[in-house]
Amino acid sequence: MPPKRPAAPSTPSKAKKAKPAQTSIASFFSPPGKAKPAATAVRAKREPSVVSIADSDDDVVPIDAVDVGKQVDSDEVLARKLAAEWASDQAPNGNGKGKASDEAAAVKKKPVAALFAKREPKAETHPTPEPKPNAEAGPSRPTKISSARAEPVDPIDFDTDSLLFRPEAVDVSKWPGGRLPYSILVGAYVQVSRTRSRLLIVRVLTNFLHLLVARCPQDLLAALYLLSNHLRPAYVPFELGVGFMVLSKAIKEVSGLQPRDLKRLWEKHGDPGDVAFEAKSNLRTLVAPAPLSVRDVYDRVTGLAKLRGQQSGKLKGDVVRRLMVQARGEEVRFLVRTLIGNLRIGAVRLTLLTAFARAAALHEMTPEDFEGILPLPEKGKKPPDPVRERIEARCAEAVRLVRRVYVRHPNYDDLVKGIEPGLDGLEQRVPVAVGVPLSPMLGSITRSIDEVYTRLGSLPFAAEAKLDGQRLQMHIRADGPQGDDDGGRWVEGDGGMVWVRLFSRHLEDMTEKYPDVCALGLALLSRPLPSGRPAFPSWSSNPTPTVQELLNAGKVTSLIIDAEIVAVDKDSGQHRTFQELTNRAKKDVKIEDIKVVVEVYAFDLMLLNDVPLLSAPFSHRRHLLRTLIEPFADKSNPMLARFAHIANVDSVDMKSPADLRTFFDEVVEQKAEGLMVKLLESGEQATAEPIDIDAEDDDPDGEAEGEVAEPGRKKPLPATYEPDQRSMGWLKVKKDYLEGLGDSLDLVPIGAWWGLGRKAGWWSPILLAARNPESGALEAVCKCISGFSDAFYKALLVRYPPEGSPDVCSKGSPLGFVETGGLVPDVWFAPSEVWEIRGADITLSPVYPAGATFIGGERGLSIRFPRFIRVRDDKGVDEATTSEEFAEMYRRQMARPGVVPAKRAAEGEAGSDVEGEVDVGGFDEEA
Repeated sequence: MPPKRPAAPSTPSKAKKAKPAQTSIASFFSPPGKAKPAATAVRAKREPSVVSIADSDDDVVPIDAVDVGKQVDSDEVLARKLAAEWASDQAPNGNGKGKASDEAAAVKKKPVAALFAKREPKAETHPTPEPKPNAEAGPSRPTKISSARAEPVDPIDFDTDSLLFRPEAVDVSKWPGGRLPYSILVGAYVQVSRTRSRLLIVRVLTNFLHLLVARCPQDLLAALYLLSNHLRPAYVPFELGVGFMVLSKAIKEVSGLQPRDLKRLWEKHGDPGDVAFEAKSNLRTLVAPAPLSVRDVYDRVTGLAKLRGQQSGKLKGDVVRRLMVQARGEEVRFLVRTLIGNLRIGAVRLTLLTAFARAAALHEMTPEDFEGILPLPEKGKKPPDPVRERIEARCAEAVRLVRRVYVRHPNYDDLVKGIEPGLDGLEQRVPVAVGVPLSPMLGSITRSIDEVYTRLGSLPFAAEAKLDGQRLQMHIRADGPQGDDDGGRWVEGDGGMVWVRLFSRHLEDMTEKYPDVCALGLALLSRPLPSGRPAFPSWSSNPTPTVQELLNAGKVTSLIIDAEIVAVDKDSGQHRTFQELTNRAKKDVKIEDIKVVVEVYAFDLMLLNDVPLLSAPFSHRRHLLRTLIEPFADKSNPMLARFAHIANVDSVDMKSPADLRTFFDEVVEQKAEGLMVKLLESGEQATAEPIDIDAEDDDPDGEAEGEVAEPGRKKPLPATYEPDQRSMGWLKVKKDYLEGLGDSLDLVPIGAWWGLGRKAGWWSPILLAARNPESGALEAVCKCISGFSDAFYKALLVRYPPEGSPDVCSKGSPLGFVETGGLVPDVWFAPSEVWEIRGADITLSPVYPAGATFIGGERGLSIRFPRFIRVRDDKGVDEATTSEEFAEMYRRQMARPGVVPAKRAAEGEAGSDVEGEVDVGGFDEEA
């Protein structure tokens, strides 16, 4: 129970009331005639129980206009304004008392919360704040409590049949200035977060977005970003800079809670949104703050990223505090979650795109299209309804279109603009563009070499080396970006000037991390093209006239290349480990400071001379890439990035399946992870068994599209480039899927974090440890998220319950002697189980301490791509793998031919800001 706050202090005498130094507005709402005791004044200052009207919308200063040197105390200014207004309203009303005295007496007779019972719904329902004055009418004076001011916006139930939902029937007359109230968006949040049914979530979001498209299109873009849990496109570097300290201070100031009480809430809930909601739920306000609008919230939250300098922390805290004061009920919870970038509503990207596409399709339809449609029965079998089937077919086509456009151009700004004229022609209005990354194509896991032939049959394919590096999407254009100029770098040299932008597999901007690769972009476009150009292979399909024209182009002006960045030895050219790349700083890297040479291995071409090539077969794309973009290395400067084509072997050149096994062994000896097998020409093949799309391995959120084929059914196998899909035309054969480490490890689970996305409500990832035989400590080895089933996750919650068993699962201190290198999981497990784990290989780690004392260095050891195999019920914790055994396995691995030992951290890039082993624990920078 929150601490009991002191009663509102009495109003001072008239002499004191006229004092200009009065800053607390609490005194203006109390009966006159009784001076405020000094002790009470001090206590009120320390524990504010009444929110100042200074936090109304009328006094919010636009963030762009903030001048740190001229920042004023708006609380004091508005308190004085309110005092003057209140004094002028003390005219007698017939009983010898002023209007303020009557209202103050009412406050004294019953709790303040009761005064707002009809104005503010309970937290369990959708908060509906009252409309604020029209912004165009100019600023208004602070307003006293009144029924007109506090009139709520009616809540909207979006859980209705999408095909019968009519936006024109919704009353938007109370929306201030016709703008979307934040409470309506939060109402959608609440309805979505209360279910795990994907159909229900899509229905709620479809109706909500349909309402915006039809009645409030000016707020559609802001609402989409707020729903998507991203405030800008994913590839645009954007940080709010609102940390734990800023949030805690704002919550404490707004709620008036003591630090000890706030700490209890943090320990109980953990989630900042839940903490803020609980802290403010007991707050009593005498003046209803101005309601929030979606546009206002979006502008003020994104404006936080613009604040820089010594005073930025204070200014950000002021903005957060004002927003929290204005937020009501559930708005507080989701406002804070927006600030930390974790909404926890279960609406992933593909779900949101589906709802948006359906809303756009429904908006385009006329009333005649819905004539004769039957309502869905509450229970039982659905009756035949040709009208509904026809509408659903149009919606399904719209979903395919919008998803296809978005994965090729993931930018809501451009998508909303492109969809305004209608769905027809959307692909032409929002095309593949240099400067906007495509969601990369992914490969399906294959468990054996023989399975490659089982899946692909006699169709032609290419087997490429799967290198141990970082996925790269390289955008180069001589005339600058085609999209917004929100990143990238101009590179100038003897060959002219080009614009370059680099993206990771997760669409993160890596331009600043690899200036040497940017310089390579200039060399690729400025070189003369080869004169003799071979024709497309005879066994390939006939190229289109556009593709044939590209092969004969006189100059290359733009490129989008899919490639892999690999660290190489500058003298021998041997590949070095992926760990070398993680030692490079992410920002402000200078070419002269680079110590680790990288090579860019290109394996696909997605755009050439502003012509998208996604629909061309892989045989054509690869031929254009290898013919027009030849390998390159600057011999005068061996430290600059190099360019090469990925090593490969084609099935048309193989004499037998044994040749594929030989090539696999060769690339593994050269420290590659395995093979990527890709169809050269599209076709179809009967599947002999269900295909396992292991999305958990490379797609922790479960958002990448994949399909499971039914046994014996003919299935199309595309050789086109399919962004964001785990295509059947790409097969991944990794060494750890075939054999992994020479030996498995028996590790002890010692802690876990709460899962996100599909794994919300479960423990994921799990922190595993090996046993140090000398110290007796359990030393952390890795985080593991792969190999678990849903049934295992549920059983794990039973064995390690988050509540009620502090001796088994603790949120406070470790339940044993552990060494984690500074990692602190959400909960600590009592060491009691042993799990068998396999992985790709063992790497040096700047994070995990396991085995550090046995390899004679400051860094420990970890496992690449760990995968759970089984629980070892036959082993106790004392029989787990020791750190000494772990170190010996690492030595045997490094003694294998073709392995170049990783350098120590001190020999890496200067200014490294690596926070952990990004390739451990499920994050995988590979295809």
